[in-house]
Amino acid sequence: MRKSTLSWSRSETMKFWKAWIIAKKDLSILKRRKTLVGLIMALPLALGIALPSLTYYLMIRRNIPLSMATELLASFAFFFMIIAALLPLYISSYSLVGEKIEKSLESLLVTPVTDEEILIGKYIGAFLPMIISIYLGEIVFMALADFLTFTKLGYLFYPNWSFGIAMFIGVPLAIIYGISFSVLVSSKVNSVQSAYQIGATSLIPFYVLYVMGEINLISLTSSTNILLISAGLLIAVVILYLVSKKTFNREKIIMEWK
Repeated sequence: MRKSTLSWSRSETMKFWKAWIIAKKDLSILKRRKTLVGLIMALPLALGIALPSLTYYLMIRRNIPLSMATELLASFAFFFMIIAALLPLYISSYSLVGEKIEKSLESLLVTPVTDEEILIGKYIGAFLPMIISIYLGEIVFMALADFLTFTKLGYLFYPNWSFGIAMFIGVPLAIIYGISFSVLVSSKVNSVQSAYQIGATSLIPFYVLYVMGEINLISLTSSTNILLISAGLLIAVVILYLVSKKTFNREKIIMEWK
């Protein structure tokens, strides 16, 4: 019976509503993890408050030039892309490993859904809380930054094209990038901590770009560069998804984790 179910599930074409059922299940599990939900919501909001406050302090107390203040504000768009790639590690690293801990892995893998539907469901379940959290943090950031700097600058710095590109293109792709890497890793390891530790290596490209920006090898305030970084993220997302889809094997996962 089990064999026929698995065989049948592979023959089915991708159905979004089945993926959505898996996503809702993951979201319901997330709701029970209050500490994790608090972290997901608090970190972007803290960033949204801290970065404008830092800029205001430097402008008022340290009297930095206005040109430096505007460059600093523009560079913060990349910070949100880093956070967007970081936060999914906490959810996605728990993804398939968490199914084992919750004693629901085998029942998930033998249900009449395709491997692709499982993967897409995992992606959606991690993406939705992430994008809501990051966008709330960015809205607070823009509003507070304009409020604190308007008197000095004489104009509203936000919204602008660079931040808009990072917000609507870079951040969603960074979230999916983080999810893709973590889901791939979590399907191969047996503990949440291992999944998180290995998944954290996905942030290395962001750190490299940040260092390059700090030593003026590239500009992280340029709209063109933000677009190029987003294009790189898109390529990485496609590759990671194809690898996950190719290597995901439900029977192997069940046998290895028994």
